[in-house]
Amino acid sequence: MKQLKAFAALILAICLCMGGAALASQSEAPYSLGETIRDFTVTTYDGRVVTLSEVLKEKEAVLINIWATWCGPCRSEFPAMQEAYAEYSDRVEIIALSCESTDTDAVLADFAAKLGLTFPIAQDTVGMASLLRASSIPTTIVVDRFGAICYWGAGAMTSKDLFVRLFDAFVGEEYTSSTVYDGLPPARATAVASPEGELAAALGADAAVNPASAYVWPMTVQEKDGRTVAASTNQGQINAAAQVDALLTASAGDAIAVTFRTSTEEVFDLLEIRLNGESVKHFGGVHDWTTYAFPVVTDGTQTVSLIYQKNGGGNGGEDTVWIDSVAVLTGSEAEAALAAVPVHAAAERTALLPAAPGMREVLIDDPEGALAAAYGDAKFYVANGPSVSFTAELDASVDPERAFFFTNYDSSILPLTQSLSGGGYAMSTPIDSAETTRYVCSSVCLYPDVTGAGMQIAICFQDEGNLELFLSLMSLGSWQYADKAASAGPFAYTVRYVDQDGSPVAGVLCQVCDESTCQVFVSDADGVCAFTLPTAVQELHTLRVPDGYEGDTDATLVPVSGEELVITLRRL
Repeated sequence: MKQLKAFAALILAICLCMGGAALASQSEAPYSLGETIRDFTVTTYDGRVVTLSEVLKEKEAVLINIWATWCGPCRSEFPAMQEAYAEYSDRVEIIALSCESTDTDAVLADFAAKLGLTFPIAQDTVGMASLLRASSIPTTIVVDRFGAICYWGAGAMTSKDLFVRLFDAFVGEEYTSSTVYDGLPPARATAVASPEGELAAALGADAAVNPASAYVWPMTVQEKDGRTVAASTNQGQINAAAQVDALLTASAGDAIAVTFRTSTEEVFDLLEIRLNGESVKHFGGVHDWTTYAFPVVTDGTQTVSLIYQKNGGGNGGEDTVWIDSVAVLTGSEAEAALAAVPVHAAAERTALLPAAPGMREVLIDDPEGALAAAYGDAKFYVANGPSVSFTAELDASVDPERAFFFTNYDSSILPLTQSLSGGGYAMSTPIDSAETTRYVCSSVCLYPDVTGAGMQIAICFQDEGNLELFLSLMSLGSWQYADKAASAGPFAYTVRYVDQDGSPVAGVLCQVCDESTCQVFVSDADGVCAFTLPTAVQELHTLRVPDGYEGDTDATLVPVSGEELVITLRRL
């Protein structure tokens, strides 16, 4: 998956691609997909002055590519880019900006000559790599005729057809408003749809509807394993979907059972089942003939959408899904089918948790926000060893078929469906160090789905020495272990007393004890006891309640510093 970046590339992008040019742009906010780009001017290696606003007066779109001459993937995509540019140069401009400070005009001229590149190439003197937060290269965006950033991708595209698909999405008279693509725009479908009557018969549905969009591929009637089925037709098509909608009549309390087979790339190429537009479940990888049932909650016509969505650049298995039947089940048959559906153990939150003995979380002083800008909400760990282990918790909204672990130690992807351990999910991986692989740390990521939404990151160091080297590279200083920070005061507590209706209860005596002393606090008119102690509370007792109330005065509770503890009393 091209979005998954090795830590080495991240450090290179920070240290090599965000030098002097980035300093010139620190006062400017970084861009996000869909935003309007600010105007800029660069001078190419051969002296051409290129201003974005002037280019957009003549061209329908502009592709901006962030790269460097030392970058192998960057070099690999330029021939395909040049081929597509030769066909579209009258409608699309390409501006290639090198983020490497040593890529002088002479170096760029030599590079362009050797590869036969004719589009504008310049140094990134405007800090575009920083503004795009290019954590790896090549990074490519497309600015449409209205000045909006409508495509944003990382990783090399080595096929001319992919650039043609990208350009085609933004040119033409029919492009009248900005269209934002989360990934490569889809290819126009070329497969011939089966008659809808034949599809309905194959699925056992009341009716079947082919996709209305020219960019959604149909499912066609085929024979598979002696069954007449609806099969996907978008094999090998990056970021393309095949779909059929089956219509059935059912009542609340019934179940719908879909029988299917998949042979796809796990995690990234998935069969999605939707009921009346709402996503129900995903399946990827190899599933032999399987029946999945889900409940019907409304009476009437039900639309079951069966969609094979290909998200990644790779293919797996036969790169196909086959739908044998979509059936309505009633009564005890429905109950039995629903009871047979496996359900993953859902936690209150989705979390990536350290599991190896000796791992310790560290807190790094980051006054300028450099870590937050580069890593978001990542957590940092010293492993005290050559490897780490993590477990994953998933809340009820996460579909394990879409979730995976990723580690940049070896760029490996571990689907959660392959990491089951004791009812949960677990993974282990070696990690880098300056002494072994020359990289000071490794990242471990939990992706709740392929979009990266909700991704959790752990940055892992073999020992304190590698952590110190990392801090030096990032121009950061102090750090401490999180468990030591947690043991240092002061500690702030808030205890709120309410009755069964949620109204505050004043005059409650609350006794709190630390390791050496006990103190008594009285709830105020808002029912609140708020206090700060130099050491952590070990015990809390409701010592006495006002007349007219009763509550458990013997209970011992351990509150959490910084969080409010609510205790309910009963009004007599």
